[in-house]
Amino acid sequence: MMFSLKTLLVSVVAAAAVSAQEAIRFGSVNIEPSTLTNGSSFTVTYNSTLARYKPLSVDFLIQGTRANGDPTAYISLSRHDYGANQTILQSNETTPDIAGALGDDIHGVYLWAFITYPYGTSSGSSVKLIGGTSAVAALE
Repeated sequence: MMFSLKTLLVSVVAAAAVSAQEAIRFGSVNIEPSTLTNGSSFTVTYNSTLARYKPLSVDFLIQGTRANGDPTAYISLSRHDYGANQTILQSNETTPDIAGALGDDIHGVYLWAFITYPYGTSSGSSVKLIGGTSAVAALE
């Protein structure tokens, strides 16, 4: 039992470290409520206050996880321009038919905020990079 508790604690700490790394690079995203049903409304909040990279735009996507652990394709929810001095973006979204789009063996989903940001420090750079941060949601 003690070994299992140690393993659990190490896993939780490792997951928190990965989330913290994502937040430092790309910002953070939250979803409320965190349980989704087809057709239900939810609010996504993206926060770039601590992000190293300031976005030009933010895309919200849903990605499912199959029963065997494999990830699915992404479902695009919305794209938003992001102002130079903006730090918070809230968007009201509607849960799509996830099972219809991705299959009926979906056991959980991630809500992704993918940001597009300029290469280097110049917002006028012609090279654009993409990175993302995620939040976990349950399906009902």
